[in-house]
Amino acid sequence: MNRLTPYLAVALAAMLSLFGMSIVSPPEGDSACPYITTTYVEPYTSIYGEDEPTDIQCPIPIENRVANGTGIQCVWSSIETLGRWAEEPKLINQPLTGRSDCKSYSGPGLAARKLKELGVRFEQVSNGQDRQSSIALMKRATSEGRAALFGVPGHAMVCVHYDETSDTVKWIDNSDCSLKVQTTTIRRFNDMWDGWVLVIYADNDIIPQKVTGPGAARNIPIFDPSSPQQIFPKDFIPLPGLRESRNR
Repeated sequence: MNRLTPYLAVALAAMLSLFGMSIVSPPEGDSACPYITTTYVEPYTSIYGEDEPTDIQCPIPIENRVANGTGIQCVWSSIETLGRWAEEPKLINQPLTGRSDCKSYSGPGLAARKLKELGVRFEQVSNGQDRQSSIALMKRATSEGRAALFGVPGHAMVCVHYDETSDTVKWIDNSDCSLKVQTTTIRRFNDMWDGWVLVIYADNDIIPQKVTGPGAARNIPIFDPSSPQQIFPKDFIPLPGLRESRNR
């Protein structure tokens, strides 16, 4: 064993603690598969984060966030979350995480293979490729409101905000039982991010409607000066025509 290995393991554990998670190695033999980059992540409950923040590029509602049910299906949970937000039927009608071959370890290779099998349009930059290409895709995906799967050593999550101007990254960890939106800085995020990023494009692309069209109105706070301030549901003001525009 390389003498640096124990020190690298300690460093990795310290970095993972920034994201509030711990990892356990996969069973013997699984780690040798070049298609597998994830491992078991123990569930936890974050004491930080927000349910549905308004200052966010990709406002994925909590009902669209998919938990890492088996502890080893973080890739599939992340992809299904993106699919639910994009309203892509191929990832929802039979939920991806409910499929027998989507309950275990994965990585860029297996994810690409499954998405091609399902006929889902996607774009990814995987581990070991050009870092600038990873950053460019991440920035484009979040600025367009799509969100993106991103990888850290042994785990995959969903980035919902990547803004260098405000030095802010927001993400959803599918191993966090609360599924809250957590926040960190660009530097801390980039130090941990392994460069893998994957974006889903639904055949009927309704993301622009959600983030810049009529659907974006649901992210505007409602203030009623005639009565004490209260929290209104996001569908308090009906948006006629939104559903029709999605079906054109």
